[in-house]
Amino acid sequence: MRHLLITLSIIISHCCMAQTSSLEGSWTIDLRPTPEAEPYLQIFEISEASESTLKGSFYGSTLEDAYINTEWDRIYFGFTTRDQSSSYYHSGYLLDEKIYGISYCPDRGFTQPWSGEKK
Repeated sequence: MRHLLITLSIIISHCCMAQTSSLEGSWTIDLRPTPEAEPYLQIFEISEASESTLKGSFYGSTLEDAYINTEWDRIYFGFTTRDQSSSYYHSGYLLDEKIYGISYCPDRGFTQPWSGEKK
């Protein structure tokens, strides 16, 4: 029985790692301000996605406090970025090989939905 539990634990851990590794790479993100606006494309670079954390950059800023949640039906993530004057809070999820997210900046008084595809 103990051998079975250890084997299941390894399989589940490997499964989560395989899922999160699908986030790794360069993503082209469309940050258009309205649905009617022309695409405004930026790069979201995920250099490492572990079972619980992300490393990379978004909009030219290093990801800070970047976490992943694999406990639900899809992979969810959240992170913070900064520029010279403000902090930006982002969250999103992976669905059908695309990522969807939202960014929020209280200092600038805005929230912005976005989506992207892997390059």
